[in-house]
Amino acid sequence: MLSELLTQNEHDKDLNHLEYDEETLLFLRAKLDEFTIEVFRKVIKENKVHKGLVKTRLENFHGMRKRYDAAFLMLEAQGFIYKVEDGTATPYFATVRGKQLAHLLHEEKLRKEHIND
Repeated sequence: MLSELLTQNEHDKDLNHLEYDEETLLFLRAKLDEFTIEVFRKVIKENKVHKGLVKTRLENFHGMRKRYDAAFLMLEAQGFIYKVEDGTATPYFATVRGKQLAHLLHEEKLRKEHIND
């Protein structure tokens, strides 16, 4: 039993470095609504200062809890973010795949700005 658990943990660590190919990344990005994208951007912003985003500290979290929970669940299920259990706080961080998504969103923003010029 313990050896199976250790093998699973080693397997999970290997998958943490997995990157999406461009087609998969575009497919998963298309599944994200604007609210979820904004939540993801907040995670990225907090990661830039080497802090994770704690969702309960978000403005109006309690009034929009179901919507925030759905966004975090979607981002975590797609492999863009992960959480670290830390006592009472649970900060979220971007994965390698999350950094790929951040780059894609940045490119989208630049294209939109270029079109509007």
